[in-house]
Amino acid sequence: MFKRRLLLSAAGTFAAGIVSFSSGANSLTFEGVPYVDDRSSPVGVLESYYFAILRQAYPQAFSYFRSPPGAFEDWKNDFRDEVKFQLRYGKVEPIPSKPQPGMTQIYWKLPVAVKLHYKDGSSQVYAGCYVFHMAMPDTITEPPYSPITIESVDIGPSDKPLDDAKPASCDDDE
Repeated sequence: MFKRRLLLSAAGTFAAGIVSFSSGANSLTFEGVPYVDDRSSPVGVLESYYFAILRQAYPQAFSYFRSPPGAFEDWKNDFRDEVKFQLRYGKVEPIPSKPQPGMTQIYWKLPVAVKLHYKDGSSQVYAGCYVFHMAMPDTITEPPYSPITIESVDIGPSDKPLDDAKPASCDDDE
C-alpha cells in the first residue's frame, strides 16, 4: 500500500519525500506556508484542507466541505491553537454502496490519522475516516462547477501513536 507522509508547521517546515512543491515564480508561499488548492483527488483535497488551516485561511478550508459542518465561527474556533499537523492516510477507496442518483455521483473513503500540535506544546492524535464526493465532470453542463469536496468527517481522539492510529480501512466492521 502506498502511504504518503506529510508534516506541516507554522514555520513552514515540510518533510514528505513524495509530496513536493516547485520553487520559483509559480509557487505561492504565505508566511512560510505554501498555498495549496488541489481539488483533483481526495488526497489533494485533504492536504489542501490542512494547508489552509495551517495558513489560517479558514474560508478556504471551510470551502472544501460539500455542506457546511456547522457554523463557520464555531468550526474556525476549533483550529485556533494548532501550529502543526502531521498526516497519515491509507488507500482511497470508492464507495460502491453509496446512493448514486443517476450514477452521476462518485464517493470515496479515506482512512486518516492526524496529530495536532498545539501552541502550548501539547499534541493529540485523532483517527478515523473522511468521505469525499464529486459529481461526474461530464454531467456538469453549466456553472457552477463542483469539484471534489469533503462529504463527511468521522474522526476522534486516539491514544495510539500516530503511525499506528490510522485505520486499516473505513469499513464499518473494522
